[in-house]
Amino acid sequence: MKTGMDMDALLAKIQSSKKYQDLGIPEETLRDLLEQELARHSKPAEALKSARAKLHNIMAPYLGDPDYDRATVELRQAFTQSEDAVQATCTEILRQHDSTRERLAYLEDFYAGIRSVCGQPQVVLDLACGLNPFALPWMDLPADCQFYAYDIHPARVALINEFLRLSGREALAEVRDVLVRPPEVEADAAFLFKEAHRMEKRQKGCNRGLWAALKVKYLFVSLPNRSLDGRRDLRERMRALVEANLNPQDWAERGELDFPGETIYWMRKDG
Repeated sequence: MKTGMDMDALLAKIQSSKKYQDLGIPEETLRDLLEQELARHSKPAEALKSARAKLHNIMAPYLGDPDYDRATVELRQAFTQSEDAVQATCTEILRQHDSTRERLAYLEDFYAGIRSVCGQPQVVLDLACGLNPFALPWMDLPADCQFYAYDIHPARVALINEFLRLSGREALAEVRDVLVRPPEVEADAAFLFKEAHRMEKRQKGCNRGLWAALKVKYLFVSLPNRSLDGRRDLRERMRALVEANLNPQDWAERGELDFPGETIYWMRKDG
């Protein structure tokens, strides 16, 4: 049986790591990883090694993040200029990550497809959002739509909130690990874009609990069609992931929206 001393000591080791200490990783995320690995390994050192490996998978996309201070200045300047300037600045931010950069080629069709399923949502949850909120200029959401965004990187969340404020919306971005604390906000739609497969590497089957806990009418889960190098077709594997994490009793209707780089698997909750 593992002790609290093991947990606290291992937590301190990860938090003091030069690789991650500036990212402000939520303690709830670190504790969740360590609890899982301490339950699997008899030796704390083995648990720490395994937790660090999973943490790298979680945090790798953040290591190439934009300069958030510079992006804040550029966004503020863009909003004093024109709508075109805002879109140009958002485009540059979206280019910083593979998933959002790839989506730029079909961005308007992507959100038109979502609206064709759920109409005009009044409340949206963007789960493990990454840089996706900067696609708001292309989402065509109502001006009074409440847009909640959840991510584990504080600097990113701060930039998203500044962007929401500049856009005339409520600053509803929050530092939250949605696997540890699923949002309790009732919403018309939830987005989980190109993250579910990465979450499975952290804990197999974790999406099932998250999806079931959401108080939403529609859930839109996008998953990649091909591997990053373009060599492997992932569609069968991704479809199997969705099926494995669905409780059919929770969902009244399902469908797919196909795009060049990804497929959206959408679900409507029963009731």
